[in-house]
This record gives sequence, structure tokens and C-alpha cells, in this order.
Amino acid sequence: MSSNRSLMAELRQARNRTQEQAVADLNKLAGRLVTEGRVGKRPSFTVRQLSKWESETKPRPYPHPDTRVVLEAYFRRPVAELGLRPNGTEPYGAPVVTPLPLAEQSVSAVPFTSTQSADTGDQDPPPWLAETTTGAASSADWSIAEDEVEILRGAADDMDAQDQQFGGTRLWRPTRAHLLWVHHMIDRGIYDEQLGQRLHALAGKFTTSLGWFSYDAGLHTQARQYFSEALNAAMLTGDDVLASRTLSNMARQAVDLNKGREAIRFARLAQTHANLWGAPTRVTALLAIREAQGHARVGDVFSCEGAIRRAWTEWERGPDDRDPDWTTFLNWSELSCLEGMCRLDLGQTGRAQKLLAESERLQDVAHSRNRGMCLGRLSVAAIGTGDIDHSVDATKKAIELVRTGMSSARAVQQLKIVHRGLTPHHRARGVRDLLDEIRAVVA
Repeated sequence: MSSNRSLMAELRQARNRTQEQAVADLNKLAGRLVTEGRVGKRPSFTVRQLSKWESETKPRPYPHPDTRVVLEAYFRRPVAELGLRPNGTEPYGAPVVTPLPLAEQSVSAVPFTSTQSADTGDQDPPPWLAETTTGAASSADWSIAEDEVEILRGAADDMDAQDQQFGGTRLWRPTRAHLLWVHHMIDRGIYDEQLGQRLHALAGKFTTSLGWFSYDAGLHTQARQYFSEALNAAMLTGDDVLASRTLSNMARQAVDLNKGREAIRFARLAQTHANLWGAPTRVTALLAIREAQGHARVGDVFSCEGAIRRAWTEWERGPDDRDPDWTTFLNWSELSCLEGMCRLDLGQTGRAQKLLAESERLQDVAHSRNRGMCLGRLSVAAIGTGDIDHSVDATKKAIELVRTGMSSARAVQQLKIVHRGLTPHHRARGVRDLLDEIRAVVA
């Protein structure tokens, strides 16, 4: 660093941002962090304030705690390293964990490109990895071994399997830690082109999974951010498989956010990418049912029926050796459940109840989260047909799954919908006590 400019000014200018532009970025980032619950009160930034922080005059004004969070997220450095210390003393407290780059940043700042360090400066390893990175990982000759990448790939597969059984609420934090470590390997390690491609593919796999786990945990803003990052990575690297998977995830989330038209666009774009890599039929079946869910949400019966037929036609062609791991959950039971959800959104409660009941009966223990989602929809469908006894039975099974470890926030949210549906029937047999059980679970 040159002696006549502060580190903060160096980092800002390395991004080719004026003070006015940086202040606009900081205010925008502050709003996002408030929305995500990572800061309590939204701080405000001004050019005058930034000029004081960048000044070589000491002591510089020490920022408020919420302001420090935003500064550290933006510059990806602890405020002490930026030259901001209380009363000019040494820093205190643990540094804020560096977040992933924002989706709206420039292409060169996307974390999956090898140019990130040149644009933003080398990042220190996350605090919980400090001990392991002070040795070989921080040296200039840290050679990445293939078995390291394979272990991480296996960890990604394990997390996806755990999500299917227990839900993603307890998985997004460890997945984020793994993703940060992969970024560290990409930025600091030495590897050949082939292994580099595997590392970037692994980063994309972790990122789209992280988006899914965040979505399943009810963290929709974070989920959309991670999906955007994964899609950026897919576009930059020409990874049509990652693009197909990510857009499929985005379509599913859009349905839950009541954005049916957006879900249709995502599903169709995913189909375009699937065609580019000659995707097997399990992929095309999944994308067809994702499109059907979008049509159902906007009430387009004709288009929904057509997409459902395509999904079953593709699925019935059977499995393929090329089926990616993210489609293995799509068994007969799951596809029936997804069709049942479409029927429920279309108001076809009788057909929905039949499909959902059969799906729930056949779903295996490895897909307990999906079974829980199916049970919640089955309960709602049974209410719609006036079959309160079956609604009560399905709800009790869903509650038992939650109590025995299934941690999906989506499944819990579905129980809240069931509670609203059953409340008018509180005088029916077993309903009053069941309402108390639901409140205990969702509290």
C-alpha cells in the first residue's frame, strides 16, 4: 500500500468507485442487512463521513456497531484493519464474518472467478478456520490435492441427503462454512486447470444448495441472493447443469412466494439450459412439474394439465445413468405429491387429496421432509373436501415428524396454514386438542 492513502481508500479505488458511489453502495447494503436481520438499526452513510474514515488524520471517528457490520461486509476487512479503532487503541471483540459477495456486484466480483482477489484484495480466512489456515493453507505453495476436493464433494452430497430427510434449517450454516473454505482454496491454492474446474463446480454446487437450505429455513432473501450467485457462476463458466438445477430451485421458491409467472419463466429457462446439455428424462420431468406448479399458482388449468402430462411422460421413460444427484428424490411418490400440490392450487381438492394420500403412504424414510410437506398439503386438501378426520390424522403425522427431528421451516409454515383451516372446525372430534398441539409446535 502507498503511504499517502488509507487502506479503505485503496480498496474503494480498486473497485473503481468514487466516494459518492461507495456511499450509495453502503446505504444500499445497510438496507439489505437490516432486512436480513444482521443489523438492528439501519445506519446512514455520507460522503463527509467516508472522507473522515479514509483520512490519514488520526484518530479517525470510530463507527457505531451496526455501522461496523456494514463496513466490514462491504470492504471484507475488519474495521481495525481499515484503520478504525476505539480512541486509537487496539481493536477488541471478534471480527464480523465476511459475507459472500452481493449478487448485484460486478461480474469481476462474483466469488467463483479467479479474478476476485485482484478486485477486492485477498481475504483472511474465516475466524473458525484460522488455526488450519495459518500453516500450509496460508503459504505461497499450498497445493490442492484431489482427495481434498473429493472429500468436500462428498460433504456436499451428504448435506443434500440430510436435507431430504430432515430439512435445511440446520444445514445452511455449515454449508456456508464449507463454501467459504472452497472460495479460500480457489483464491489461495495451487492447482491445474482440470482441478480448478472441479473446484469451481463444487463452489456452484455448494452455493445452489445453500440457497435451497436457506429457502427451506424460511430465509427467502438470503436464498434469492445465493441462487443469484449460483446462476451468475453458471453463466460465467458455461455450466448448463448448474444453471438447470439453480433455475429449478428458483422456480420452486417463486411458487411459495406466490410469484407464479416468475416460476414459469424460471422453469422454461431451466428447460432451455437442460436442452443445451442433453439432460436425461429425470431432469426434464422435474422441470416440467416445476412449470406446472407455476401455472397452477396463477390458475391456468390448461397449461398446467399439459405440463403435468409432460412431466409424467418424461418420468415414465425411466432412470438414466446420467441422472444428476439432485434429481434422485423424484420417485413416483414425490412426483405424485407435486402433482397433488398443483391440483390443490387449482382448487381440485378431491383429486389432490387422493394423490397426496397415496404419495404419503409410499414415501420412504430417506425423504421424511418431503413426506412432511405432503402431509401438510394432504391435511389442507382433506379440509377442502370436508374430511376432517383424515385432516386430523395427517396433521398428527406431520407434527410427529417435526418432533422427531424434521426441521424444515416450510413444513412448520404449512402447519400454520392447517391451523387456520381447522380452526372453524374446532368442535369436531379431536380438533381442539390438535390445534393446541399445532400451536406448541409452531410457537
